[in-house]
Amino acid sequence: MSSDSGQEQLSYEDAMRVLGYEADAIVSPHLPLFKKVAGKLEALVNSTKDDHLRKNFSDELYRLKEALRVVEAERDREPSLRGEGMGLRLGLALLIAGILVAAAWYGNRTIEEGGYLRDREGIARLEAMARLAEESRDWSGAEEVYAELNKLIPDSARVREGLARVADGREEARRQKLGFLVGSIRASMEGRNWEEAERLLGNLREMEVDHPEIGSFIKVIQTGRVSDRIAGLLEQAEEALKEEQWVSLGDHTAKLEAIAPDHKQLARFKTATEEGMKVLEGRRVRARELYEKALALDNGEFSDPALETLREAIRLDNRTDYQNLYNKMSAYTRLLKVPGDYSTITEALAAARTNDKIRLGEGVFNESLSMNVKVDLEGAGRGKTIIQCEAQKASVLLSAKEASGSRVAALTLRQTGIYLAAERYPVALADGGELVLEDCLIEGGAGHGVAVINGGSARLRSVEVLKCGWDGLAVNGEGSVAHAENCRFDSNFHHGIDAWGGGRVTVKSSRATRNGLAGAVIMSRGVRSELVQCTIDRNREVGISISNGTVAVLRSNRVEENLLGGVMVEGEGTAAGMEGNVAERNRKFGIMVDRRSAVEPFRDNETKDNVGEQLMLKAVMPEEVVPPPPVLDVSGGKSVEPGPEIPK
Repeated sequence: MSSDSGQEQLSYEDAMRVLGYEADAIVSPHLPLFKKVAGKLEALVNSTKDDHLRKNFSDELYRLKEALRVVEAERDREPSLRGEGMGLRLGLALLIAGILVAAAWYGNRTIEEGGYLRDREGIARLEAMARLAEESRDWSGAEEVYAELNKLIPDSARVREGLARVADGREEARRQKLGFLVGSIRASMEGRNWEEAERLLGNLREMEVDHPEIGSFIKVIQTGRVSDRIAGLLEQAEEALKEEQWVSLGDHTAKLEAIAPDHKQLARFKTATEEGMKVLEGRRVRARELYEKALALDNGEFSDPALETLREAIRLDNRTDYQNLYNKMSAYTRLLKVPGDYSTITEALAAARTNDKIRLGEGVFNESLSMNVKVDLEGAGRGKTIIQCEAQKASVLLSAKEASGSRVAALTLRQTGIYLAAERYPVALADGGELVLEDCLIEGGAGHGVAVINGGSARLRSVEVLKCGWDGLAVNGEGSVAHAENCRFDSNFHHGIDAWGGGRVTVKSSRATRNGLAGAVIMSRGVRSELVQCTIDRNREVGISISNGTVAVLRSNRVEENLLGGVMVEGEGTAAGMEGNVAERNRKFGIMVDRRSAVEPFRDNETKDNVGEQLMLKAVMPEEVVPPPPVLDVSGGKSVEPGPEIPK
């Protein structure tokens, strides 16, 4: 074995056979020709691209060179020169070598042509991929394909043209994106979505910092923001004015003056703020007087008048020293704590005696309460102490005649679930006795929020009644009465305030807003009700409806932005006295009085900016009166019809 190649060592006879000769032939004169053949074969080895052919050619070249080496090394074995037959043998040998070289050349050429065909197929495939990427506007993908194509056909016209199309496509896509951004910015500005407009403007700056519309967009956004800020402050100031929140009104007015010092509403808000601050100061003075009076009544014994005096002081000006005295004087009676002394409110009520105080901690109490003894039920604050029950089962709070004089304060009462029966439980019910509700939130009732029936009485102070299925406050039955002060009746499905069937109301400094029907309905024949210094606004029917021969007094009320009109007085024998009321920006009319009704006195009332008629004192009205929904007759034990099936 050769140490260099690892192949078998040729004998002289084998070497001669490789060259196409017999062992006794004379070959030395022809060796130069065989060396030329070896050179051509070596060139094929170096030029072929096919690895398999390269190995075959290398093996043949090695055998040829090895044969030539052996023959030259053992030339002495060659017989003496004989001319006979030598030419023929040379021709045969050269023919064999030629055939070998030709075969090698042909094989290499075939491989090269095959590679060319493969390259051509690859080019066609890449061109198709490039066209597809261009059609789908995938410019990055097209650019990558043309980079591969450039490796196969460097600097070709096809590659240059394709890259030019990619550049044009990129530019067109950029222009389209710019156009989309500009359109989106305009749409955001039209929708007054300034945050979105500013975000899109930032994208526009990143794409084209010198875009000609950037400056105008910035100006519109800045102006729009200021305009919206002014509108927001105006709305907040109006709301604070309606709610008599004088400190908030002063704050909003100051902010408005800072950004719009010449605004036409500033003078009105400033005047209202000054007057409101005087009212606050008067309340503080009055609260101090009441506190001193309660302090003088403190003799170490339980006193309802002293506690009520102190509560009024706290309502006017809630100070720590007032609260401390209130807690001290409240402790003179028996105090029941829930939780603590009792785990449920029902247990505490069962154990309570007249004038006991039940103090509730924070938390949610899933109970329906029936009060049959006079107690003081006080929570930790609205939203902190919550009493709730299912709407289809009962009222959250029922105060019977035996519990007359009971007080419920500083908590939230609400019903849960949906109940659409013909008769429904109110959230809080005063049945025949007096119930005092203070600083409470009443919400989510299937029926009325607060109902007063069977000659009962309810006193509401700082109570909010929200989102109930019927009226916010419903007073029905001979002798039934409700007094409400500093209350809010908001977003109830029917009326905000409703008195009929002998019921009457006295409502002061309160608001009925965004209710599904009227803000206030007064229709108890021959019974006198009063609305004083109230705001009745944004209800879906009229603001105030007075009808059915009732007697009503309206003094210093604002009736605004109601959908079907401001104040309507209608029906035979209906009488109303109206002084100092303002009806503005209502739809349909400002104040409308049926020719069959009487309004006396009627003075210092103002109607302005209403859509339609401002004032009609002799209107022709229809005679039909639609009665309100009934109050659930709890005391009579009347069964409640089930409502329709409601998906859970």
